[in-house]
Amino acid sequence: MTGRVVLVGAGPGDPDLVTLRAEAELAAAAIVVSDGTVQHLARRFAYRAEVVVVPDGVAAVAALLAAMSSLGGKVVRLYAGDPWLHPAHAEELAALQREAITTEPVAGVAIEVAVPAQAGIAVHVRHLAVACTLGPVEAVPPPVDPARTLVVSCEEGAAAAGRLVAGGGGRDLPAALFPSAAGLGVLRGSLGELAAGTGQVQEAAGDVLAAADPGAAQAGAGPPAGHGGPAPAGTPDGNPVGHRGLGGPGIGGASLLVVGAVADPRPTAAAGGGRASAPVPGGPG
Repeated sequence: MTGRVVLVGAGPGDPDLVTLRAEAELAAAAIVVSDGTVQHLARRFAYRAEVVVVPDGVAAVAALLAAMSSLGGKVVRLYAGDPWLHPAHAEELAALQREAITTEPVAGVAIEVAVPAQAGIAVHVRHLAVACTLGPVEAVPPPVDPARTLVVSCEEGAAAAGRLVAGGGGRDLPAALFPSAAGLGVLRGSLGELAAGTGQVQEAAGDVLAAADPGAAQAGAGPPAGHGGPAPAGTPDGNPVGHRGLGGPGIGGASLLVVGAVADPRPTAAAGGGRASAPVPGGPG
């Protein structure tokens, strides 16, 4: 089979953060195979296209191959965030290459950077974030150095923080949790406090969510999966349409956990050009 698929990053879900290139590719598409959490962007910008919403991986590849065989128009695979940081990208890319299908990547704004930034957290600060590790909680080493920033996607924040602590992570490291659904604020505290469920809400949910999607907070009201109840109904993966915004952070509707001195809202050594010398006992005060 021959053909071409454009692999487009949708960014974190805010329509204003869709790149001009991504917008142009969507506008020219005949079929868009989309993550459920960014289908609202597919329907908004790919106004001439058929939008197919599928889970990641095998189902997405099958939909792409079916689209390639059924028509000669442009086919777009729309990812939440940036394609190269999406957990399904490598698998899908390899499958398309095995079928001799040409692919073209279109970078998107990375969720792992944009979401913390909306709450005032820069995941890489000179003299402070010596390294920034991105990935799922199952695949990263437990954090021990406050000058090394860790950004992980997870299904449930308290469990992820607990896993990192149990693996040897520093209980006193500053941390911030961005829950996966609207209606919850950004939780801050030490890693141990987040593991125990005692983190403090630092930003009201609307402060983060409304900036991206004024209707998101209402659409996502209610306890999300992993936070005391079922996920709101809406898209096939349980996320309401338009929910992602900047408040449904992780890939596929997962939560986002940031660990390290950059997550401490108090003035840090970065302001003076120095390096954080030790974890902050007890987290933010």
